[in-house]
Amino acid sequence: MYTALIVAAGAGSRVDLGYNKVFYEVHSKPILLFSVDQFIKDSEFSEIIVVYAKGEYERMKDVLKNREIILIEGGTTRQESVYNGLKAVTNAVVFIHDGARPNLKTQYLEQLKSKLCEAQALTLATKSKDTIKIVQNGKIMSDVPRDQSYLIQTPQVFITDEIKKAHEAFLKSDRLFTDDTAIYMAYNQGVVLIVEGDDENIKVTTKFDLLKLEDILC
Repeated sequence: MYTALIVAAGAGSRVDLGYNKVFYEVHSKPILLFSVDQFIKDSEFSEIIVVYAKGEYERMKDVLKNREIILIEGGTTRQESVYNGLKAVTNAVVFIHDGARPNLKTQYLEQLKSKLCEAQALTLATKSKDTIKIVQNGKIMSDVPRDQSYLIQTPQVFITDEIKKAHEAFLKSDRLFTDDTAIYMAYNQGVVLIVEGDDENIKVTTKFDLLKLEDILC
């Protein structure tokens, strides 16, 4: 059995809604619920944890009513929020997913599960269609070969004890990581396998993403 750890504690300042973007409604349904319900309908997920932002407990509880969800208060950074959630996980394998990434498809969940026999860490990702450059002080320093460039998504899947140890190793560090594969690899140089997803598994970051999402979920 697996645990879904859904991180929904971000401020979402770039979307400029004036409230947490996971509560934004598409077809009268908060986008957070698209992710939550995807895991609920999969019987292999016996535990679903949602990490919420401080001060949003009552609103989150109301949005998630009639669903068996464990609510955990997040921290001041995504890293802290994930670690708070990890402390509540009871299953051996955890799927960490962005609450603002509502279009996760069943086929990719199944592919991630099927690859667990090959690696202890996996992530969804898509090939970059654009050329990526390394830039310092406004100057291009080097190229990243396009055939090696991927856009990393979630879910990201780990052996719970290993990703928890990775977070604990950096608890007192000033180093911040943008995703959990980075902290996992920094801790033990572990291998993370890519499962190729698609561009519709978008994370809502800007208002443009909201418009795109409404088209995808129509």
